[in-house]
Amino acid sequence: MKKIGIIGGLGPLATVKFMELLNEDLKNIQDNVQMIVINDPTTPDRTNYILDNKNPNPLPNILNTVKKLEKCNASIIVMPCNTASYFFEEIVNNTKIPFINIVLETVKYLYAKKIKKVGVLATEGTIKSGIYKDLLQEYNMEYLIPNSFDQKIITKIIYEGVKGGNPIDLKEFYQVVANLKKQGAEYIILGCTELSALRQIENLNEEYLIDAMKILADNTIKYLNIK
Repeated sequence: MKKIGIIGGLGPLATVKFMELLNEDLKNIQDNVQMIVINDPTTPDRTNYILDNKNPNPLPNILNTVKKLEKCNASIIVMPCNTASYFFEEIVNNTKIPFINIVLETVKYLYAKKIKKVGVLATEGTIKSGIYKDLLQEYNMEYLIPNSFDQKIITKIIYEGVKGGNPIDLKEFYQVVANLKKQGAEYIILGCTELSALRQIENLNEEYLIDAMKILADNTIKYLNIK
């Protein structure tokens, strides 16, 4: 039986929504797959650390979760968190279990569609880390991000809205999207799993909104070779 190891708690709602996406993909073969979820909401905030390395480092918590998943004999490890992909190299260097990188899978998906200009909506930590910028440019795609005013709106939606459970003004969200499209963005990555959760909750089904967490879920099944 195949076992999907999930580094959870980054944040907890996104973990639940990721499991829902996996269940949707697995609806006809659930008896052949186990999900092992280590949900550690005590993991320090990834963005806070990336913006200022004097803040608590989330990597020890993440690696501790990886070791627990190893002990559970996970067949593959996934992490439904874009910002934490900043630690990708450290993670893969500390386990022999295959690890799927949500950022890389999303970029490869867009490359296959021959896209030239891509907008990214994400946390300030993801933006500063350059993880999407570097990979998009490596795959010869132009990288577009919100201006400073629009980034504050996205940060508010992620932290106060989705994480905080407060009402979200979708008009503000779509204004940020419109501004990226004015820059020439053909597709826009929802590069934060809280934004992926927002897409599920609010049924944001526009084709140009690329849900990184959905791509991770779909490719997890493909990597396991069970469909």
